[in-house]
Parts: sequence; C-alpha cells; structure tokens
Amino acid sequence: MPDTTPPTVPVHKPTFLPTRETSSLRVTWLGHACFLVEFPGGLRVLFDPVFTPRCSPFSWLGPKRFTEAPCEIDDIPHIDAVVISHNHYDHLSHPTVRRIKDLHPNVQFFVPLKNKPWFDKWGINNVTEMDWWETKDLKLSAIPSKDKTPADQAIVSNGLSTSGPQDITATIGCLPCQHTSARTPFDKAHTLWASWSVESGGKKVWFGG
Repeated sequence: MPDTTPPTVPVHKPTFLPTRETSSLRVTWLGHACFLVEFPGGLRVLFDPVFTPRCSPFSWLGPKRFTEAPCEIDDIPHIDAVVISHNHYDHLSHPTVRRIKDLHPNVQFFVPLKNKPWFDKWGINNVTEMDWWETKDLKLSAIPSKDKTPADQAIVSNGLSTSGPQDITATIGCLPCQHTSARTPFDKAHTLWASWSVESGGKKVWFGG
C-alpha cells in the first residue's frame, strides 16, 4: 500500500504576479486539476478550481485532501475567466465558485454543454456554455463593465484596472474529451465534459481536465 501520510508531495506557497505585466507564459499548479495560467498580455485563467477540504456535497463527508491547498482564492490577485472541464465534485466546487464570484464579480465562466443550469440555480449569470468544437472570443476592457452592454456572451467586458493593459483578447475553444459526468447517482452523463484551448497574448494552452 502506498504511504499517504500527509504531506504526500511537498507543497510550496505560489507566487503570483502582482500586476498584469508579463512577457512570458506562467502556469501554476494548485492541486489535482487546478491551474492558474497567466498569459502574456494580461489574461488570467483559472482551470477547474477546487479550494475546499473535501470534494463532496457535504463539508463533513466525502473524499478529503491528502495535503492542504497551496493557497486561498483570496491570494490570487486577478481572475478573468474560469474554465470547467466537467461537473464532478473534484472539478466543480460550489463553495469555490461562489467565493470566486464574490471576489471577482466580472469573472466569466466557460462550461461544457448543459452545465449552465447549475450556475443559474446559484444566481451566477456570467456563464458561457459551449459544445465540442465551438470557439468564443473573449474581450476584456478597461471600461467598467457597468458601462458596457455585451452583444452576447462571446464578448465580455471585465472592467480591467486602468494601470494594466487597456484591452485583452482571447479565443476560448471547447474540445473533445473522453470521460463521464455526474453529481448524483441519477444524472450520469447528463452533461457534457470537455477539454479546452485558450489562446491569448501569442500563446496557446490546452487543458485536458
């Protein structure tokens, strides 16, 4: 039997860029499938974030982390987009999503087909639902979001600080992935799962979930 006595792997507190200025791509692993990607040009994307002690609908029951999360959501200075691969509890965490939305009201969530109703249920409306092979263009502007009315979810105003880049653009692609989905014993394969590509600042990242 493997020794799972914590810590199973060394945990280092991550260092995030304090501003959006960077000339290179930076990727920080935050445990399991969670990564923060800092793109040249300023875009900040969080993939499959889970910052809870357990992956479960209950705070006191269910699979528990072997090691603590390397940081808190509050430690991440900029989150522009959150990309979700599928709806398992170790990839889609309600307390985590709520905290991100509270701290970053203009964040845009990208999810596979038929996952949007879950977000609607919790009053989270900044959600773009996509099918395999679809792409969407994301635009972030220094103009406050309350002053802009996007024509559709393909164009998003994120209210960037005027001290950073004035405009950030990205292309988000939903791609095939072989897996399954479920949050209860009764909804297996009711929602799509996906891998993703994100291109911004001259760099492209693929995320398999």
